[in-house]
Amino acid sequence: MDNTQHAAQLGGQMGGSLSLAVDRLDRALEALESRVRALQNGETIPVPQGAIEGASGGNDEYQHLLNELEEVRAREQQLSQAAHQAFEALGMAAANIRILLRDEAA
Repeated sequence: MDNTQHAAQLGGQMGGSLSLAVDRLDRALEALESRVRALQNGETIPVPQGAIEGASGGNDEYQHLLNELEEVRAREQQLSQAAHQAFEALGMAAANIRILLRDEAA
């Protein structure tokens, strides 16, 4: 398979995924707009359309997203700790360099 065919196939796959993502975002935006209108009018928030239709699939997706969110939070915490440790190490290195420079100047 030459590069142009491969690129065209990848582009088609990415285009399909992008279209699916855009459709999902459109539905989410419509649901959000509906909820905002209801709140502005003092109404109760309507049940999302997908909540009743195929509820188990929605719950599975929701649980999957919650799991991903927890994983991202854990990675963020690890990165924060690593950044803090790196910051402390840089501070110690800077202090050591200042001491060495002061000793050389003396």
